[in-house]
Amino acid sequence: MKSCGVSLPAAASAATRSIGVAGNDDEKMASAKATEIEKDFPKLTAQEKDCLAGIDSTLFGFHGLQEDGARTKALLLKAVSCFEGHILKAEGKVDPGVFCQLGHFNLLLEDYQKALSAYQRYFSLQSDYWKNAAFLYGLGMVYFHYNAFQWAIKAFQEVLYIDPSFSRAKEIHLRLGLMFKVITDYESSLKVCMMAGFDKGNTITVNHHHCIQFHIAHLYEIQVSWWFAYNIYIRTENNYISNFIWPYPSVQRIPEC
Repeated sequence: MKSCGVSLPAAASAATRSIGVAGNDDEKMASAKATEIEKDFPKLTAQEKDCLAGIDSTLFGFHGLQEDGARTKALLLKAVSCFEGHILKAEGKVDPGVFCQLGHFNLLLEDYQKALSAYQRYFSLQSDYWKNAAFLYGLGMVYFHYNAFQWAIKAFQEVLYIDPSFSRAKEIHLRLGLMFKVITDYESSLKVCMMAGFDKGNTITVNHHHCIQFHIAHLYEIQVSWWFAYNIYIRTENNYISNFIWPYPSVQRIPEC
């Protein structure tokens, strides 16, 4: 049987060849696109990958204090570029952990908008995100930066819930104290600030014990616990006591130690 002078077997054969050519063209285009991406984005060496393996949100506020801070920043910038290239090349088929790491790197670089975007992608793709303390901590730090205190409080509290001995627990307690203070929940603020003050096992970005003591004293002052406030003020440095007005002129103050 013929149609318009062309046999059906011949037409089918031609169609198959046409599809094959089209498929090859698509593959070539995809390959060319991947090659372009690889040219635009650098590759990480094995040594650099090993260094990045130990980097996450818990270094926020600390990596810049290291002697190799500039080198760490350069490595993070390269890593961000590599990860973004990997995401473009993968075209949607990306392991959720890649977005979590990308969020960490951008947080350490203080690019909060990109960090939030990456963390949100991880949140939407990883069903058990709540088990990842480093992710929750990083997300909390981003929310804290944007003054989204209710969300930051929730993220930080979840970190302490799943990992009470978290390496940055002291930092979390201090930031929770500051946020509770801002939203006028003074009782909760005093509780977590005192926990930060009692924690001797962790360092904090503020790195000043007297800063915590000042906030504790100020919280007592706000709640009209004058004796407690004054007694802590006189034990802090930086002359905080000079700004404290003793409310009882007829009562002798606690002698300074």
